Amino acid sequence: DALRRSSNVYMFHIAMRLGEATYNYGDKLIGYNPSKFQVMRNYFSQFGLGVETGIDFPSEGTGFKGPLLSAGLMMDFGIGQYDTFTTLQLAQYVSTIANDGYRVRPRLVGEIRQPVPNSKAIGPVIESFETEVLNRVSMDDSYIDRVQEGFRQVMQVTGQGGGTAANYFSDAPYNPAGKTGTAENSVNGVDTENMTLVGYAPYDDPEVAFAVVVPNTGIINGKTINYDISRRILDTYFEL
Repeated sequence: DALRRSSNVYMFHIAMRLGEATYNYGDKLIGYNPSKFQVMRNYFSQFGLGVETGIDFPSEGTGFKGPLLSAGLMMDFGIGQYDTFTTLQLAQYVSTIANDGYRVRPRLVGEIRQPVPNSKAIGPVIESFETEVLNRVSMDDSYIDRVQEGFRQVMQVTGQGGGTAANYFSDAPYNPAGKTGTAENSVNGVDTENMTLVGYAPYDDPEVAFAVVVPNTGIINGKTINYDISRRILDTYFEL
């Protein structure tokens, strides 16, 4: 339910529990253990967030890690609003969920072929690259199943209390799953939002994963650009 409705409160509670903090309404957090911030980052890294994805291209960026480790910032981190991640990291993250917890190295090049002089023909393969699993997320299969179901509900469950992207994807014939995001950002003192959406399809037999980030859009209710781009990506893929 928390994934379907994108509940910040639920994720705050997860961060507080992991940080060993106790909270009573109207009081300050007590007992917070800042060393647990790195524990949470370590979990994120297993999905490819905050670390190199391993793509076959030089000088890969890994995002930005905030320098402070306060309890409030760990709660922000729990909803994806403290450290920053690249769009490629987000794509690897959601594909890891689609792949039942297996993180795969992304590649721009699938194979290298020998050129054929004076011809447009495709030459023989010199080298090819097979799928390479970088790591398996260290958690029970049922946890990944639970997240996959939450992602499915984000895009497919309609009506009151429905998914945050269901109005744009519930009628899609390719059975998508995904997660929406609106990360707050400040540019030259002006508050903006990075509109994001990650996902994959089909939910029950994934073929393709995607990540969309539309930065610095300004805080305006009703924006749909991240949904529009993502829907066109998936529609075009399955049309092809």
